[in-house]
Amino acid sequence: MLAQSTAGLFAKREEILYTWMSMVEKMAGLKALEDVRVVLIESKFSGNIGMVARVMKNLGFFDLRLVRPRAELNKEAYALAAHATEVIDQAQIYDDLVPAIADCGLVIGTSRRYGSRRKNLISIEDLPEIIRPCLGRNQLAVVFGSEDAGIKSGDAGHCHWMAGIRPGTEYDSMSISHAAAIVLWEINRLAREPLAKARELAEASELENMFAELAEVLSEIDFIEPGDPRGMMPSFRALFGRAMLTPREASMLRGVWSKTRKSIRHAPRVVKSRRKGEEL
Repeated sequence: MLAQSTAGLFAKREEILYTWMSMVEKMAGLKALEDVRVVLIESKFSGNIGMVARVMKNLGFFDLRLVRPRAELNKEAYALAAHATEVIDQAQIYDDLVPAIADCGLVIGTSRRYGSRRKNLISIEDLPEIIRPCLGRNQLAVVFGSEDAGIKSGDAGHCHWMAGIRPGTEYDSMSISHAAAIVLWEINRLAREPLAKARELAEASELENMFAELAEVLSEIDFIEPGDPRGMMPSFRALFGRAMLTPREASMLRGVWSKTRKSIRHAPRVVKSRRKGEEL
């Protein structure tokens, strides 16, 4: 009897320990949601900001960033936020997307438009594959465009990936709060799974500096024409966005660009005379 009682106590202890460890893992995952920023660009309606704030709190997100908002944070916004008013209280407002995502290693835009100029397009089902290696060690941003225009091309170029929700119905245009609920639910669900060892990514500010130096090099070798009419820089942004560079890799590339520019500036110039093929 004593042996059976002891075995039962050990089994109960193991069950409690397993339950406790599972709770700790889940809490650690939800803790990772603190690193996710929700960015709304040029929001037109106050109510939508409030409803997004409510969705955020429902799913464990609290960092709201507003870029060039056209709507006010008024009574309607607070009313529709319900018990998530602190999300609005703490919202940060920016004049441009770049500073709003400067501290983020992964920036995911959302769009239902699949034009030829849109790069690095993925579906909502692909999000876990992109986010899983990053969650828990990096700051992430999820960007939503305005109600009437979505994410414009200039802002889309700063997103590493563009995720689309395609329900396959006749009317597939969703409100921002509904789209936010779907995307943030996917991240919440992912965070409640055991987190993989995350890879540290270069922040968006580092990448912007890298792209600026790359554009200078490409201009100096006449690969990019003034104004970039062929749209080469968005293609380079998409290429390196897929690579999901670490800080060291971004620094290495910046070093390459810097050395290349110095070599170009110190290289002897060949001056052509008016007669074809004759050098001075």
